[in-house]
Amino acid sequence: MFILMKNEFIKLFSKKSSWILQIFLVLCMFGMSFMIMKSNDSMKSYREDAEQPEFKGGIEGIKTKEGIIMSEYTYWNQTDEMQGEPEYVSLTVKESVPVLEDNLKMMKSQPKKYDKVSVKVVEKQLAFYKSYQENGETPLDPMAGTTSAQFFSSFGQLYVLPTLFAVIIASMIIAAEFSGGTIKLLLTRPYSRMQILWSKYIVAIIYGFMSSLVMAISAFVFSYMLPHQSLNVAISEDLGGKTAIALAGQLFSSNFLLMILYITIALFFSAVIRSQALAVGVGMGVLFSGSILGQILPSIIEKYDWLKWLLFNLLGLNNQVLDSAYSAPGNLSILATVIGLVIYIALIYTATLALFNKRDVALS
Repeated sequence: MFILMKNEFIKLFSKKSSWILQIFLVLCMFGMSFMIMKSNDSMKSYREDAEQPEFKGGIEGIKTKEGIIMSEYTYWNQTDEMQGEPEYVSLTVKESVPVLEDNLKMMKSQPKKYDKVSVKVVEKQLAFYKSYQENGETPLDPMAGTTSAQFFSSFGQLYVLPTLFAVIIASMIIAAEFSGGTIKLLLTRPYSRMQILWSKYIVAIIYGFMSSLVMAISAFVFSYMLPHQSLNVAISEDLGGKTAIALAGQLFSSNFLLMILYITIALFFSAVIRSQALAVGVGMGVLFSGSILGQILPSIIEKYDWLKWLLFNLLGLNNQVLDSAYSAPGNLSILATVIGLVIYIALIYTATLALFNKRDVALS
């Protein structure tokens, strides 16, 4: 089977389109970083125009008339009526940690006054600033715009491009054999249909992985066009103590699993449809229709809980990885979602193999 895979790679990369797609990925990442850099420049004067206090690295707090410093979120969510104009202050990281600890303690002692969502927000803030305190670093001013670490960690959310390219390759890889009539010659060789399908499947997955890797490396290189931020400290208050490198790795992994699913679906249609163009069209349609159907399902799942195991409901894996507070429809955990996706991949590939084994090449 190694020889089959080698031949598939030769055929794949002998086409200029395979290289053009990779170059396009690099150019897209450069274009995005360039636009973000320009956007950052337009934000530099905001702090002066808004008359905000000088940024010191910590939370933007409010000092009460009693001299107590609390976060803006806690201040504005108090039920007690505040007198006079609030005094805004900017705290350092060292000052922010005890303030947030006190706020969190106070909120937990009054569960009727503060809901779990409010408590979770402060917990994430505390984890964020503790990460910087432990590493002896200071967060960059949010008004400076998107940082290098934020850009690198968020590239995983743009995986529609490498996934799209992998789907195109998977849609063509079998359909092209039938539309070109080369499948008859291929089957005269001493290989089973299972070996032929596996070799094409593995090559499509490797191409998708390579595309993902090209995008990740490009994002890392072009991130240096933006304000530098370490990859080993917390990336944002919304994500708590999660670092940029951890978030990027998790999104890379979740996207790759979803990519394998889309490749498997595309391979299925490639084995069914004789037209190469139609196979590509159907494969792309499945990719883009998934997100639309995924938005409709939550309201239906509320009435019929068993529908949470539908494939389209499992496509929100990236949202679960990106936000620990995100609850997938049906309250599925990340592990349950991953197991569900793996089962669907196995079932769809098994169906593809059954169809490919029965397909009459004389009709090609």
